[in-house]
Amino acid sequence: MEPSGRYFNELVLDYSNKPHNPMINSGAIMTAAIIKPELSAADRFDYMFKVYKRLAGEEYLGFNNSVFLSERECADRNFALAYFMRENKCFPQNHKLHESLDFYFQLCSLEITAESGAVMAATLANGGLNPLTGDPVLTVDAVRNTLTLMHSCGMYNYSGQFAFHVGLPAKSGVSGCVLLVIPNTMGICLWSPPLDANGNSCRGVQFWWASRLLYQHGKDRVRGNPTLLTRQPK
Repeated sequence: MEPSGRYFNELVLDYSNKPHNPMINSGAIMTAAIIKPELSAADRFDYMFKVYKRLAGEEYLGFNNSVFLSERECADRNFALAYFMRENKCFPQNHKLHESLDFYFQLCSLEITAESGAVMAATLANGGLNPLTGDPVLTVDAVRNTLTLMHSCGMYNYSGQFAFHVGLPAKSGVSGCVLLVIPNTMGICLWSPPLDANGNSCRGVQFWWASRLLYQHGKDRVRGNPTLLTRQPK
C-alpha cells in the first residue's frame, strides 16, 4: 500500500504486479472485483448502496444514471487497466472482468451532497460510528486502515505535499469533491469542480491550505520535553 507516484489512471502496477493502493483507478477496480463476488450484479450494487447509505446517515444518497452511461462509454483507459491487470493475474480465479467494471462504474456514479459527504467523513472521524444515527457502520480497524490510506494516497500525486503541509487524511475525486477527516473531531466535505493537473479540486486544495492554521492536529501538538534534553545517557 504505497503512493504510486504517477497519475491516477496510469497503466502501472507495483513491483509485485498489483495496484499500488485502492485510491487510484487500478486499485479501485481491484477493490470492486473482490466485493461480494458470489452475489449477483444487482445484489452487489444493493449491498454497497446500503453501506454508503448507512455512512451518510439521514442525508441524501442517489444514483446518477447519466454519469454511469458516460463512465461506461468513455472507459477506454479503465478497460485497458483491467486487461493489463488480468494479464498480470491480479484478479481472483473465474473473475468476470466486464461485470466488475460495470460495478466499478456504478459505484463511481453514486451521488451525494456536501452534507451527506460531511456525515460520511464524520463517521470516519468518529471511529466508524455514525454521529447522527449511532449506527456502528465500520470497525475501528477498518477506519484506521482507511484513514492511513487517505493520509498517504488520498490526494493522488499531490498526497505527499498535502500530508506535509495540511497533515490530515483526505480523499479527493475527479467530480471536484474533497472529504477531509479530523480524527475524533469532525468530518468536512467540499465541492468545487475545476481540477488541477493532479485531478484535485483547485479551490479545495487552496481552502485546506488557507484553513490549516485554524485547527491543531497531531504534529502541531508535539512539544519538546526539557527533561529529555538534559537527561544523561546510561
